[in-house]
Amino acid sequence: MHHNEQYIEKIDVDNFQKPNVYNKFLPFYETIKQQSVESFKEICENLSRIIQLRELRPGFPLWSSKLQQFISLYGFCFIKSDHLKLINLYLSVLTIPNLNYSNAKTCFDIIDELLNKSRLITRDDLIVNWRILYTWVKLILFNNDESYSLIALPNDIEKSLLYCVRSCRPYFSITATQEILDEFRPWLCPFDSAFSDAMCYLDLFLPVHLPPNLHDQGFKLWLPEFLSIWESVCSNPEWEQNMINIFSFVSWCNIGYIDWEPWLPKIFTRILKNFSLPVANVQVSSQTQNYSISITATWIIAMMGNGSSCLQYLIDLFTAIKSFYHPSNTGDFQQDLVSFLSKLAQAFVDRVHLERKSDPVWHFNPPQSYRITENDITDFVDCIKECVFISVFNKAHLEEAAKACQYLSMLRPAFIVPPLVELLFSSINSMTEPHRFTSIVTCLADMARQIVRQTPEFSQGQTYVLPLLMAVLPGIDSNDFKKTAVTFQFLNAILMLVTCVDCSSAVHTRNDLTEIEKEVCLSTAKFEDFITEFLNRTFQMIDTLSTEMSDAVVVSSKINVEDHVTELALTSMMFGIVQQCSSKIFQMVREKITYFLAGSFFTPKVGKLVTGLVRAILKGNPEGTLKYLLPQTCERIEKIMSNSETTILTDHKGDTELTWCLILFSELVRARGDTLLVYKPMILSIFHRCVRIVHKETHEAVANAAKNLL
Repeated sequence: MHHNEQYIEKIDVDNFQKPNVYNKFLPFYETIKQQSVESFKEICENLSRIIQLRELRPGFPLWSSKLQQFISLYGFCFIKSDHLKLINLYLSVLTIPNLNYSNAKTCFDIIDELLNKSRLITRDDLIVNWRILYTWVKLILFNNDESYSLIALPNDIEKSLLYCVRSCRPYFSITATQEILDEFRPWLCPFDSAFSDAMCYLDLFLPVHLPPNLHDQGFKLWLPEFLSIWESVCSNPEWEQNMINIFSFVSWCNIGYIDWEPWLPKIFTRILKNFSLPVANVQVSSQTQNYSISITATWIIAMMGNGSSCLQYLIDLFTAIKSFYHPSNTGDFQQDLVSFLSKLAQAFVDRVHLERKSDPVWHFNPPQSYRITENDITDFVDCIKECVFISVFNKAHLEEAAKACQYLSMLRPAFIVPPLVELLFSSINSMTEPHRFTSIVTCLADMARQIVRQTPEFSQGQTYVLPLLMAVLPGIDSNDFKKTAVTFQFLNAILMLVTCVDCSSAVHTRNDLTEIEKEVCLSTAKFEDFITEFLNRTFQMIDTLSTEMSDAVVVSSKINVEDHVTELALTSMMFGIVQQCSSKIFQMVREKITYFLAGSFFTPKVGKLVTGLVRAILKGNPEGTLKYLLPQTCERIEKIMSNSETTILTDHKGDTELTWCLILFSELVRARGDTLLVYKPMILSIFHRCVRIVHKETHEAVANAAKNLL
């Protein structure tokens, strides 16, 4: 690929396919550019030499892994011609007779990575022979030798192959569709076992990305025939999922070019039947696997647009199944129903995103008249939001319902955020329905971006921020871990997106503010009250936890998952506050934490919660934090050691107060090195006196201090 030493000088960096955009922000960017070109040249030379000498072992896996590392570090830092040469090189390696499976997997992974960004290479640049991959699919996916231990396949080779086929599929030749049909059409007898294999092959290989001028050589050759077969077979055979995959994929890639209108009644009837919903008290069982929910949702979304009645059929479908979403109607069917909402919303967001991108993908370009309009978005959100709100209170499938709320809020925040906020305010003081609080807060945490973001369509979201922050504080409850975790999750999501600064004076100095902006500015005066109340409740929770069990039990117990989650959430939340707050609020936070720590000591169970608070303020202002905490902590350690140094050094039971002070000391020495130089004699004195302690937890604290310092 490179024949002379002047390649580096001749290459135009601006013509690179897609370099790593973050490298340009590094201080040594020019050196990185030079290194990337030299590294790529070395990789290409060695790959070329390996192929010429026909010695794949051990060089081929080695330099292929270096190519993967190169792409990970530098991105596609090469020109299009080299990009195409690499793809063709690995495709040609797959044609080598008796190529071992390990090298084949390497080829699959590299080809998938090189073709992963399909916008960089069009059909005019590359044509892939589908038979190369067909040969390997037969060898790997339809080979029984492994089950008899006659061969050993590398781990995940099936997944690598499927990803490779998916990436190569848009680049199959114009005649590939007819060739594939000629190969597998003789197998298409629904009463023959070979039919299932044929549908699997067709699902993998049928080209569906052809441009409109080539549709006569694409899906028009087989779609009517496949729809007729699907209509004629109602026994829900195993191969039906493959056929649904084909319909969904061809519909998504050819939006506006296929008339689905005559088939909509049949499609939605099959979808409703496939949910296997109970009739009266009789549970309908399905002998085969149900349709893939994501595939079905994608198919439905792809059929919308240009006045299609698909949305009306979807409304009718939800009217029919709405009662099954109620939390009291439990059963296996609910998982599919709630997931159906989430996948529908996700597919709709994906379609809107792809249609409105400034640089659309070449193989996804629906006609302008079939693209999603603003009215379509409104109608879609209205269609499914009621079922989504019901699903929010489903204990078993809350995560999927929260995702659906998040996607819908991206489309129409004004339709989703205010109703959930009102539900939250009404559920805060409810003692009989505690699950309502956790469910709604979970959903609102996923919608934090839509709440704090001000847009022309939804400008009042910011007015909810302070009322919501104050309203969820009662959720910090040491007796209910789930409620506390959800509350921390919500607070963390909001506080990472807003600055805790009192802007109420802006209403007197600015005359260009809207009424909503004035309301938001005035509400920021409550930030200090919120943080004060938050810290008080956190301190109360820590005090409660510290008295729950005896020190001996706590010291010997291992940290459970709940404690770890709480610690991470609390630390992250405090980071969000101190890094984006005014100096006045930070000083208040530091004073309250310092006062809370003064003269107190905590068991290891809650010690990590406290050190998380210390770590946050230490990162926000290391000089001020060290000034108030490090001398006092060192003084306490020196005092304890002076009073009973001879016994503490050899006491295997340890001293709880000393252990806590050393844990706090280890956190304080995490500060930047320049801020610690002032306290160097003090720090060294602590190490000299405590390094010989034999008590396990205390010695670990000293070791952690040394690690953090270094």
